[in-house]
Amino acid sequence: MQTLRRHVACLLLLAAGYGASWAADLAGYTRRVWQVSDGLPEQTVQAFAQTSDGYLWIGTTGGLVRFDGATFTVFDRQNTPVLHENSVFCLMVSRDGSLWIGTEGGGLLRYSNGVFRAWTAREGLSNDFVRTILEDAGGTIWAGTDNGLLRLDEDHFVRVDGSPDIPSLAVHALYQDRSGRIWVGGSRLLSFKGSAVTEYTLRGEASQNRVKSIIQTRNGTMWVGTVSGLNRMRSGQTQFERVSGIVGTVRVLRQTPDGVLWIGTIGHGAFQSSGETLTSVAAPALLPSNTVLNFFEDNEQDFWIGTQAGMVRLTKGQANIVPLPKANDSDFGTIYQDRDGSYWIGSTSLFRMVNGVITQQTLPGIKGTHVRSVYRDRSGALWVGTDGDGVYRIANGRTAHLTTADGLSNNFVRAMTQDRDGSMWVAADEGLNHIFCCAPGPRIVSYQMRDGLAYFSTRALLEDAGGDLWVGTDRGLNHMRAGKFLSDAATRALADMKVWAIHEDTDGTLWFGTRNNGLFRFHSGKLAQFSSADGLPSNAIYQILEDGEGHLWISGPNGVELLNPHELDAQANSFPRRLALTFYSTADMAANTEIYGGTQPSGCITAAGDVWFPTNLGPIHIVPSERTPLPPPPLHIHSVLADGRSLAITEPVVLRPGSSRLEVGFTPIQLRSQDGLRYRYMLAPFERSWSQPTTTRTAEYTNLPAGRYRFRVQTFEVSNPNAVSEAAILIVQKPLFYRTWWFLLICAALVALLTYAIYQYRLRQIRSRFGAVLEERSRVAREMHDTVIQGCTGVSALLEAVSMDDVQSEAGSGLMDVARVQLRSTIDEAREAIWNLRESDGNTSQLGENLETMARQVGEEFELPVTCAVAGTPFPVSHPVAHDLLMVAREAVYNSMLHGKPSHVDVKLTYRSRELLLRLQDDGCGFDHQQPDRTNGHHFGLRGMKERVERSGGEFRLTTAPGKGVHIEAQMPRQR
Repeated sequence: MQTLRRHVACLLLLAAGYGASWAADLAGYTRRVWQVSDGLPEQTVQAFAQTSDGYLWIGTTGGLVRFDGATFTVFDRQNTPVLHENSVFCLMVSRDGSLWIGTEGGGLLRYSNGVFRAWTAREGLSNDFVRTILEDAGGTIWAGTDNGLLRLDEDHFVRVDGSPDIPSLAVHALYQDRSGRIWVGGSRLLSFKGSAVTEYTLRGEASQNRVKSIIQTRNGTMWVGTVSGLNRMRSGQTQFERVSGIVGTVRVLRQTPDGVLWIGTIGHGAFQSSGETLTSVAAPALLPSNTVLNFFEDNEQDFWIGTQAGMVRLTKGQANIVPLPKANDSDFGTIYQDRDGSYWIGSTSLFRMVNGVITQQTLPGIKGTHVRSVYRDRSGALWVGTDGDGVYRIANGRTAHLTTADGLSNNFVRAMTQDRDGSMWVAADEGLNHIFCCAPGPRIVSYQMRDGLAYFSTRALLEDAGGDLWVGTDRGLNHMRAGKFLSDAATRALADMKVWAIHEDTDGTLWFGTRNNGLFRFHSGKLAQFSSADGLPSNAIYQILEDGEGHLWISGPNGVELLNPHELDAQANSFPRRLALTFYSTADMAANTEIYGGTQPSGCITAAGDVWFPTNLGPIHIVPSERTPLPPPPLHIHSVLADGRSLAITEPVVLRPGSSRLEVGFTPIQLRSQDGLRYRYMLAPFERSWSQPTTTRTAEYTNLPAGRYRFRVQTFEVSNPNAVSEAAILIVQKPLFYRTWWFLLICAALVALLTYAIYQYRLRQIRSRFGAVLEERSRVAREMHDTVIQGCTGVSALLEAVSMDDVQSEAGSGLMDVARVQLRSTIDEAREAIWNLRESDGNTSQLGENLETMARQVGEEFELPVTCAVAGTPFPVSHPVAHDLLMVAREAVYNSMLHGKPSHVDVKLTYRSRELLLRLQDDGCGFDHQQPDRTNGHHFGLRGMKERVERSGGEFRLTTAPGKGVHIEAQMPRQR
């Protein structure tokens, strides 16, 4: 019953607007036209094909075009060098997924895996004008040209005609029937299977029988289109008969799944053949041109028509636009169902639709004005709101006219409703009006912003079940009770919003539709907002209606959505939300369709459930029925831009170091309307949750840290949010060199090396200081040994000698004198050593004299001859060096006297130009200097002498052996 009602209504409505010649058989279809202004390279569309990835390929005279439902990508001679000719005449997709392209003068091409391959006369084609392509049941590729039939043999085409079995011919149509026979049409008509060839003769002159199209319908009938008309051969017959009613060239034949045969002609439009009924489909009602070049049905069951003036998509749907006769675009539109079931339609003119017939209306007493809206009150009076001429009331054959002169706030009416007391409320462009119909005449009370009205521009009115009035304005919501404006949660929350629609459902819940902020639900004092982020197709809401099942019908600029309010109730306080809805897109209805809102009533719903909304092209009629949710379309990432530079779509996509802006473009491949699609994306692990659903097809990121990311994007229909399709790509952001692992490793290594170097430097400092301390201690020890100890040793020896003699004797007295001298000398040397420890600067020229004095004193002390000689030209020597040489000499002489038992000791100091040489030699017993030190660490002796010499950069040499005396040399560099 519902289907019958739908078809009858559409038939009557469309017949009223444009005649029944085409409407009867196209009821239920909506159309969309694409031309050059929409992206086609040229108007003439000659061929269609659809590859397995969902793309629609279009052959035009201006190049090959790929279409994803929203964007055209053109391949022509400029961007595809292998394409030698722009005019694409035919297309075919083979079973392996390859696209075959026949051109007018550029030969045959194959597009597979993103690569084009061409065949021309050099690769075996007999002619470069390819008119038809066929893949037979065995997978063999056939090509028909203006000069011959060809078969692909491995990678080369072989000509088949021009043999005794198949005569030479021009081929414009190829078809394989269900029996496996291949039909060839062009300058002749023949069929063959294996070596059996049959030629057919069509009635009329040969020049009128050139074949352009061939098809076999489900009933087995063979149809052949020629330059002069259509022929058919019924199943079981052997001769073709002419089909009456078709004249001109039949360029294309196609049967749709419903059994209808579509016939495309040159210059005479299209025809539908169903049974014995032939229906014409001609321009301009449906087609942009009467030259029809191709038909095609895609995987989504949309029907495509290629013409000389663009291409048309026909979509079967539940929403149809009813065109208004002689109606031009208006800036408003309303539709109102009267009590008798008729419809009042306000537009550029006032129309009334009764029993499916639309007529233009002129109401009594109203002339020369635009009617915005109509309202029938409970008394039966008809109220008419106008566009600048106030309000009319028609009752009992009389018309009353109310304007600003009568107290109206403004003559431009936007909405009307009746109060429960019978009075009328009128919303105008400037203010709210309350009209009381009473004798002797109407009384009008006007409300402005000074009276508490939220804003002077009023849009919507509703009296709720409690008798309160709700007023929607362009800046806020008003709640009025008993003539006073109230404040509540709804009025406060919507204070700055454009409220264009108000509805109270059967549960008492109030729904507010806003122009820019979505849908609001007000129940039990609590307000909940629903927006496009929750799944609504748009945040702009023009009208809210409720059908008999309690469902909400909501209109917006781009379509109509059907919602279950109970689902909205359940999700009012939950996040995130996923609203399931049914969306009727205007893109599925007709090109450039826009739904009207802002003037009420912006839609109505009948008792039978039919839904109507006004548009710029006429009212939309929706007959609700069960809709099968469609699967989401495949999603394709088509571009990646880094700082505006396009990158190759290869995995992974690598971003240069320092890239600051990343843009990822994606698109669905869906040939039907894409208005109901939403997208969400995530760049993991940079983001941990999906973005809010959006209609934007680009994701943008700035200043990504270096790392590996996976960009994921999903799409879903708003009517089926749980079914998603996804595309993903790996993206690598290269780090700046100073953030690379190797640079950081090098830096870490350098820091470690620097730390180690600092540690070693510090350690060396500590060791140096410790060595300096040890050196100082050794120096003090040497000084003590060579001065105090040696002196004390000498004094001790003298005192022992004195103890063995009489102190009063002359010898004892002499020894005591020597001891006193030795003691004073020791004290002086100790003082000098201490001075040298404190002060090491300065030079001395008395080294030779000091050595002579030391030699004389030691000789007197030990009563042995000690000689001292000085050679060369003396030069100043630093105090430390002079002191060290003196102590070396003294130590050597003392050691010789105490341990060597010599008969004499020779000391010689030689001044040379670059050095100072001290020699000491005795004739004592000597010793074996290779043996371990016999001092056990208590005497410094030789070690001290060597340390003194080497400390000043000199060399110490010892030559001795048992019984051969001791020879010592201390060689010191001259210090400049």
